[in-house]
Amino acid sequence: MDAIKTIIIDDEKNSRDNTKLMLTKYFSEIEVVGEAEDGIKGRKLINELNPDLVFLDVNMPEMNGLEMLESISERNFYVIFLTAYGDYTIQAIRAGAVDYLMKPLMKSELVQAINRVKKYIEEKKALQKKQPNTQSDSKGEASKVMISHSKGFTIVDFDEIIMLEAASNYTDFYLTNNRKIIAARTLKDYENVLDKNIFFRVSRSAIVNLNHIKEYNSTMEMLILSEKHQLHIARTKWSEFTEVIRNKTVNPNK
Repeated sequence: MDAIKTIIIDDEKNSRDNTKLMLTKYFSEIEVVGEAEDGIKGRKLINELNPDLVFLDVNMPEMNGLEMLESISERNFYVIFLTAYGDYTIQAIRAGAVDYLMKPLMKSELVQAINRVKKYIEEKKALQKKQPNTQSDSKGEASKVMISHSKGFTIVDFDEIIMLEAASNYTDFYLTNNRKIIAARTLKDYENVLDKNIFFRVSRSAIVNLNHIKEYNSTMEMLILSEKHQLHIARTKWSEFTEVIRNKTVNPNK
């Protein structure tokens, strides 16, 4: 297995040192590439170093671990929470953490957590060999996408896709007839292969099928899509989005 690039984010230096010592001593596959003492510096370090794994303290000044994680829309790394308190278990699970370890760290619990990360990494590599792919219609234009998932893959027509949403290392496909597929690729991977005349990235965390847009509610500042799906448009995307919509619709006010 390749080295697992790891970052430790914890406001207590003694805790960071202890975590690094245990990782170095017991796990030759772990490479600690950086450390940070708060969420703001931790987020910057993640963007710079692109780690595979982050050990993240929950309680920190400025920005705590949960807040830092929520501020990252596309998460291409695994998370193990560290804390001296047992009050955040549910939040950690909802945040998609691999594990939630109490301080001081116990070797047996750390071994279980690292083994779980290694298993997830191997599974992800196996799934990623099935690259996102598109299929063409009789005119040679792409009209279908292959969605790799835990059970294999599903081929879906473009017009069945209402929207895509980033979900950590995965992508949630929301399809017609209230169907949902969790794909084993990032949102960026699908943005690179989908037809940009049909699909538009409205924010860091979502792509919509332009043909499934039904309404824009200015009061709620929400896009209303087919089957009552709703989402916000990033302000930085608004000008480009309105231009795309104008070009795809007939409007007497043009």
